[in-house]
Amino acid sequence: MMNKRKKRFYQYSALGSVVAVALALTGCSADTGGGDGPGDEAVEVLLFAGPYATVAQQMLPEFEKESGIKVDLTVLGGEVINQKTSTELLGGGTSFDVMSIRGDSMPFYGSSSVLADLSDFLEDSELTPPEYELSDITPMVMNYYNWKGAQVGMPWIADAYITYYRTDLVEQAGLSGPPTSAEEYAEYAKKLTNAPEVYGTGLTMQRSHNLSSEYYQWLSIFGGAVVDGDGNSVVDSPEARESLKHYVALKDSAPPDVTNWAFERLTTGLSQGEVAMALQWASVASVMEDESQSKVAGKMGYAPTPSSPNAASVVGGWGLSIPAASKNQENAFKFIAWMTGPEMTREIAVLGGGPARMSLLNDKEMNEQFPWFKAQGQSLENAVARPRTPGWPEIDDFMSTELSQVVTGSLAQEEAIARIAEKVEEIVTRK
Repeated sequence: MMNKRKKRFYQYSALGSVVAVALALTGCSADTGGGDGPGDEAVEVLLFAGPYATVAQQMLPEFEKESGIKVDLTVLGGEVINQKTSTELLGGGTSFDVMSIRGDSMPFYGSSSVLADLSDFLEDSELTPPEYELSDITPMVMNYYNWKGAQVGMPWIADAYITYYRTDLVEQAGLSGPPTSAEEYAEYAKKLTNAPEVYGTGLTMQRSHNLSSEYYQWLSIFGGAVVDGDGNSVVDSPEARESLKHYVALKDSAPPDVTNWAFERLTTGLSQGEVAMALQWASVASVMEDESQSKVAGKMGYAPTPSSPNAASVVGGWGLSIPAASKNQENAFKFIAWMTGPEMTREIAVLGGGPARMSLLNDKEMNEQFPWFKAQGQSLENAVARPRTPGWPEIDDFMSTELSQVVTGSLAQEEAIARIAEKVEEIVTRK
């Protein structure tokens, strides 16, 4: 029988999908109907669509009643919200007081001076009281939303790569537990391949940011990087060559059409039993355990990403930021403190989502309900941010183009590394 927590997740997921589609297509706001605060303008909020935004919408009347602050909520999904964010922040002014922004975009927007520094709010004991438990958020996740000492966002949804593996197939193959190194991962992928019924690993090799992100995950495992701590290009390295060779070789244990796979297709491949393993974002683990849409419920194991020699997991997720142009920053921060506080973060956790608080990821009861939480918590402790440079969006796009040529066989690996290194050098040294 489905337990209450999982039932709530599927209810919210279904409702969230309906709300996301409706609002993304119409561009409408979700007006909660709350009363205006005394003499205060409404806080205008833009959220990324999904079940977590749906929870926020449903619980918003409680916040409005307790705070006396009215909130107008706009929910957008997919690439629409990224385009809207760019237009709003870089267009000379914005109508929003709070915006949910991808964590890897913080260097870009932070360097553009379009986001407010939340440091003073965080140091104000009235706005950030002890019960907010700021120390419960790992420093790495906090730093993901920091740019050059300015806290330009707060973690809302935390995500990280973890290893998904079919426990039943691993056992049948005579293997012991999940792969713990890059070499073991490649070995497992070969042994678990039984084409065409099942392939050893899934990959996201379609030209998109999923491709560059997945390669960056393997690059980090091998100890490489795109830029160093000072923002200098370090792509041209033995680690980059070794990790790319390893990554491309995994294609031999993947479905034939894997160069057409992106994030959604990999999720489907895992949940439908087409592939036995993958490095995939923890945020989709709940799909695997949903018997209404998964063929592998109860058969999927979760572990930290392999190490070879580095224990490294690329971190992702969404944060909440205040545009520097907002005239309602204190009330905007009160909303953010509510959204990212222990109570609301627990609501995200109860949905099987990506809480940014370690106490929830390590909670025994939560781990019994959501078996991927432990792996996600371990991954966040070894988190690696995508390149911390304002030029990352341009680098990301260029890398995905070059890598797509490599995985389809139209560009040599050595030449790709050289071209990526040259482009990164050009971008990071650009005045």
